[in-house]
Amino acid sequence: MTPRIGITARFRREQLSHCIHRGYVDQVIRSGGMPLVVPGTEIALCEPYLATLDGLLLTGGEDIDPAHCTGPDRQADYPYQPGRDVFELRLARYAMDRGIPVLGICRGAQILYTATGNSLIPHIPDVNGGLVAHRASRTESVRHSVTLAEDSRVHAAYRERAVKVTSYHHQGLGEQSPGDVRWRVTATADDLLPEAVEAEGHRWTVGVLWHPELPADPGGPDPDPLIAAFVTAAAVTETG
Repeated sequence: MTPRIGITARFRREQLSHCIHRGYVDQVIRSGGMPLVVPGTEIALCEPYLATLDGLLLTGGEDIDPAHCTGPDRQADYPYQPGRDVFELRLARYAMDRGIPVLGICRGAQILYTATGNSLIPHIPDVNGGLVAHRASRTESVRHSVTLAEDSRVHAAYRERAVKVTSYHHQGLGEQSPGDVRWRVTATADDLLPEAVEAEGHRWTVGVLWHPELPADPGGPDPDPLIAAFVTAAAVTETG
């Protein structure tokens, strides 16, 4: 059976459209999964959605409203979607509680971290002294290295101690708070800030701040190894 992978959608107000980048869809298909779009709508639909899914992919996008993760002050000229935040925070927590494999990408990793009671770094350049650029500008990504922890899911996927990734974010993962979910940092950038986290005691819950749906060779036939590992985990859930 083909694992059913829910992919969260952004809402474009100008076009009144729920949409996702094709990279997420292409990578799930290349990995052997069936992509299903999950629009951010009523939170009452979170559990019914998850009842139909074998895995959940939380996608990138706008900053999370600071009220959930960094404090009361919004940054000037940054777009926010509070409705999406509320929906995805609930969806992520329900998925973890159900034991459904989850992969959070960029904002998706931040959603996982925030949904379990942790705060974010509002603006990475304020804390890393510019040692690593995690994006070139508000509209341009960068490539940089991350170091992967051994005995981790990211290391098992890439089979390398260090990999080059595509990065496009300015918020980071802050200090972990006491709570019922403990996160292990399994990848760091050269500024030692977390780039990947994995939930301890959960069968497959991984968040990465880079964009594995945007490989260096987008036309290549092979899936990103981490997305492939996630879809495989969802297939095991389905058949197990």
